[in-house]
Amino acid sequence: MKLNYKYSSVLKSYVIGWFVASIIWLLVSNTNKGKITFIETSYANELIIFLVTWLLQAFVYGFLQIIINKFVKNRVPFFKLQIYSLLLQLITAIFIVISVFVIFKSANILEEGTDILTFLNDLDGLWVVFVFALIVNFTINTVDYIDLVLGKGNLLKMIKGTFYAPREDEKIFMFLDLRSSTTYAEKLGHVLYSKLIQDCFDDLAVVNAYEAEIYQYVGDESVLTWSPKDGLKNNNCIRAFFAFKDAIHKRASYYMDTYGVLPEFKAGLNTGVVMVAEVGKLKREIAYHGDTINTAARLEGECNRLKAEMVISEHLKNALKLDSDFSAQFEDEIILKGKNVALKVYSVERIS
Repeated sequence: MKLNYKYSSVLKSYVIGWFVASIIWLLVSNTNKGKITFIETSYANELIIFLVTWLLQAFVYGFLQIIINKFVKNRVPFFKLQIYSLLLQLITAIFIVISVFVIFKSANILEEGTDILTFLNDLDGLWVVFVFALIVNFTINTVDYIDLVLGKGNLLKMIKGTFYAPREDEKIFMFLDLRSSTTYAEKLGHVLYSKLIQDCFDDLAVVNAYEAEIYQYVGDESVLTWSPKDGLKNNNCIRAFFAFKDAIHKRASYYMDTYGVLPEFKAGLNTGVVMVAEVGKLKREIAYHGDTINTAARLEGECNRLKAEMVISEHLKNALKLDSDFSAQFEDEIILKGKNVALKVYSVERIS
């Protein structure tokens, strides 16, 4: 069974993070002639130590973080989430140490009369390992959080300077907007309306399974992007919208009980070449510019007039290979604001 996309991302971060940490541990251990570890490296196979330190801790701590992410359903601050992580790691470490003590005791490996406190005292270096692990895990989670704020993968791109100078890129853009947002805001009030948007955009995380990147949030609107390869594959850019719609409808009772409304979204999609660059001095951001993204925004604005939940450009429609799950209907040939050339637009529906 394929691991959930959110959880595979967590494991990937821990495998990479612990790979770097294990190299640092090995180098420092050698420099200090094994004094910071309860394993005497001069008598142990360094490759085995490296592999065990890397893979065992990466997967153990990675799965512990997955457990936290799975069972902490409500939105919680980053710091509180790390407290939960620390407690779970501590409980796990105590359980492992006690289990090892019981096994050693049962197998008569320990000297007669050795109690748990004596056993722990003999493994004083183990606490150094545990503290090191806490620092590593906190660093991994912090880097992941920063990358999440910037957009998945953008932290590394900004460090590498990928978009320091403007460059061309080909992208698919989706502008996703809440229908009747003004009505909802007036009905719910600012605080409850903001919580509604939070819940909706939490459900939007489902689009990650369809290779989508969330470029930005603007009020009650979100902008999603794909590379043409990822967006056209299996019609991901179309499926993502309906997966988001399904995620909201699965929680219909929650939305109705909490807000008295079931939110509906509309989307405009286009594909083409854009300019992408790292902008800002006080706050850095990766920004896209060009006619492609402007057209996608204006197509979303046509949804109300055409009474459609999704409107796409002819260029994207021709690039897609829509299967029997979807149908594309020609709607109009329009001249968008600021343009002189007419654009053919299509509505897309899912076939039940």
